[in-house]
This record gives sequence, structure tokens and C-alpha cells, in this order.
Amino acid sequence: MNSSVPQQKQSSIDDFTGVYPLHIIRSQTVSLLLLPNLLLLILAFADPFTPLWAWVLLVPLAVLDVLGLLILISPGRMQVFHLLFLGVLGLLGSAAFTAAANKLAYATLGMTSPWFLIVSGAGYCIVFGLLYRIHMKLLYGGYYSREENETVSGNGNGLRKSQGVILACSGAGVLIGSVLVKTFGGYNIKVMLIIMLLLLFALAYMMLAGNLHKYILMKKRG
Repeated sequence: MNSSVPQQKQSSIDDFTGVYPLHIIRSQTVSLLLLPNLLLLILAFADPFTPLWAWVLLVPLAVLDVLGLLILISPGRMQVFHLLFLGVLGLLGSAAFTAAANKLAYATLGMTSPWFLIVSGAGYCIVFGLLYRIHMKLLYGGYYSREENETVSGNGNGLRKSQGVILACSGAGVLIGSVLVKTFGGYNIKVMLIIMLLLLFALAYMMLAGNLHKYILMKKRG
């Protein structure tokens, strides 16, 4: 009975590890890079322009664009590398969106207290840790294997719902922000809404970081 447990875990890992279909790699790469290039470029050079914040936003964007360009040039040879790109995009993209939110808070709103930086940084680490823990429980609990066979367990559903709750709470925050903008309509409130949207984008891109684990597992198998 105990010997079947490692086999189930290995089956789940085997089902989890796999490359994306070749025909969607180019379109997926372009679509995922579109939002960071649009928002981060605008925010990096937006008034008030601050060289430090520009470097913080543009360096990770440049790294992502170079990696994305390599995939677009030869997607057939980059199917496994594409997983690394998605994982790095999840890490750097979410960190850059969080940094952009801090740029608005400190450079645009003129905030001087370090608490927003501390709270947003700590929140980023905590949420990332929670998502990683959920991912590992799903992986080693056999969820991905059962999903392929359309026999998902209640425990796996519960963990997936936990991810959904995190996203739903973030979306609720944006909705509340929209109501505040319509009610008060002040400039600061609008900037605060943009900050919340950036943090929501950071959370969404954070979901891509699991591909980095997939890439590592594939390299170990290869």
C-alpha cells in the first residue's frame, strides 16, 4: 500500500511536466509581454520622472523582452526554454508591477512613510509563499494526475479554490476602488485605484511562476 504512494506522486509529476503546444507558444509569449511593456514603459517615464524607479522598472522588462525575443525567433527549439521564460516572467513581472505600484505611491502621491514599501514587499512574499505551498500540495497530492483523468479529489478542489479566493479578494479590492473613484473622484483616489490594479496584475503574473518548477523538473528528468 505504501509503495503505491511514490508511484502516485511520480505519476502526478509526470502529468505536470510537459511543454506547451508549439502552435500557441508565439501568441502566448507576445500576449503575456504586451501588458508589462505597455504599463511599465508608461510608468517608468511618467511624471514625476525618477531615474531610480525607471531603472527598477526597465531592467526586468528588458530581461523579459530578450528572453521573449529568443522564443519568437525559434519557438520549435525553445519549447522547454519557454517554461523557463514563463517562470521568470512570473517572478520578474509580478515584482515589477509591485515596484510600479510603489513608484506611484512614493513619486506620484508623495508618500514618505516606508510602511507601504514594507507592507507591499511583505505581502508579495507572503502571497507568493502561499501560492507555492498550494502548488506543491496539489503536485505531490496527485492533483495534476487526477485532473488528466477527470477524477479530481475534494482536497485538490479545495486547494484550487484557495487560489481562486486569493484572486477573488484582489478583484473585490479593485471593485471597491472603482466605487470610491465614482463616489469621490479625486486625483489621489484614481492613483490609488491604479496602484490596486498593478497589485492585481502582480498577483495574476505570479501564477506563472509555477512554470519555473516545471522547467526544473523537466531538466532533472532529462
